[in-house]
Amino acid sequence: MLRAATLCAMGILALGVSACSGSGRGDGQGGSGGLTGSGGGSSSGGVVGTGDSVGVGGSVGSGGSLGTTSVGTGGIVGSGGVVGTGGRIGSGGTTGRGGAVGNGGVVGTGGATPGTGGTTTTSTAPPGACQESTCGSHKWACWPVPTPPSEKLTHPQSYTDLGNGAVRDNVTCLVWEKANPSTQGTWQSSSDRCAALGTSSYAGFNDWRLPTRMEMASLIDPTLGRTAYVSPPFTTTSGAYATGSYWWETIQGINGANLAWGYGANGMTSNAYSLAGTNFVARCVRGNGTGEAPNALAVEPANHYTVVNGETTDNYTGLVWQSGFSPTLMAWADAPAYCASLTLNGHTGFRVPTLGELSSTVNEARVGNAVVLSAFPGTPNGCKDPKYWFWAAESQSATADWGLSYCDGFTGTNVGTTNNGVNDWDYFPTANVRCVRNGP
Repeated sequence: MLRAATLCAMGILALGVSACSGSGRGDGQGGSGGLTGSGGGSSSGGVVGTGDSVGVGGSVGSGGSLGTTSVGTGGIVGSGGVVGTGGRIGSGGTTGRGGAVGNGGVVGTGGATPGTGGTTTTSTAPPGACQESTCGSHKWACWPVPTPPSEKLTHPQSYTDLGNGAVRDNVTCLVWEKANPSTQGTWQSSSDRCAALGTSSYAGFNDWRLPTRMEMASLIDPTLGRTAYVSPPFTTTSGAYATGSYWWETIQGINGANLAWGYGANGMTSNAYSLAGTNFVARCVRGNGTGEAPNALAVEPANHYTVVNGETTDNYTGLVWQSGFSPTLMAWADAPAYCASLTLNGHTGFRVPTLGELSSTVNEARVGNAVVLSAFPGTPNGCKDPKYWFWAAESQSATADWGLSYCDGFTGTNVGTTNNGVNDWDYFPTANVRCVRNGP
């Protein structure tokens, strides 16, 4: 069920919250086959790391429901279309520790040959060895952002079933658990289960953990309506998918917050899942070096952004963003034309970002305007108003268009209403748009 979120700074009392004490709180609850969420907020005047201050206002969470998509399976390729010595796929299709491609492990002229034990989901997967990121963060996208295949953009989602209960993402190089158990429990029980996979060297790896908000975002294909996880190779269960990203107030110890980011099956994410809730499941992940603990603030990677005359280049994802955003709020249907007409530094080719790409700009170490302000100056500071929402390229249905709120990065569709002058958390008939293009 969706409960009304609170913005105590605005004088709005939340349902289920006994008193306002400098911030609002929200909660998300997963039902059978899905979940909904609401709420979450920051304390007025709270301070986030790296010198950025938190704006007055609260954060509104969101939730979703769970589902599936489709892909095949595949192996790694070697020079000339075969796997080189020491290649990624071992006998029987299992992955060796580290999963690195040996000598010659790049695509040769004439295409790629599937490795033993599997086939690749799509012929548009990046060629050659999958090189894991080591940027020091799990809470930022330190890899190209996978895009829904139907949108025909660069880096389409592509997976390889390793044949041992694990699936490799051919874009991010993350290795995922293929089928999580359906038994629901607390956040801690989900975290413990992922750690136990590491202890037992599941699929040959000892570093299994909960995925972060951004890592889970890389799996979402919101063009698929309410079934946004790719199947096969993945299977999806009911419940709320736990992440290794605590909400900002929880990390900061504000107002007794006890919330973490969670995901519904349709790609909707909320900051408002109670750690004590009992409807969590987990799709465990491993890879991409070391990173932050769940109770640690997101650490921005070194040399993250380059800003030049209104263009912000993400040096890890390769995306080039409009540093600002549209001068006025607009309907979702008008956003593509605005981006197509945009010229910055003589560059054209801008488009509305995918939901996953938009998610990659969120700074989990902030609330209010949850971005790196030096990279995206002027981003609105606040919550629960259309001006804090930014359009994504996808729609869930003819009347539900995807967006992301920079309050703190929750996502949703514009299906809310306003009652007696009070907006629902997902009320945004119009919103801003921040355009993107592929670099260079």
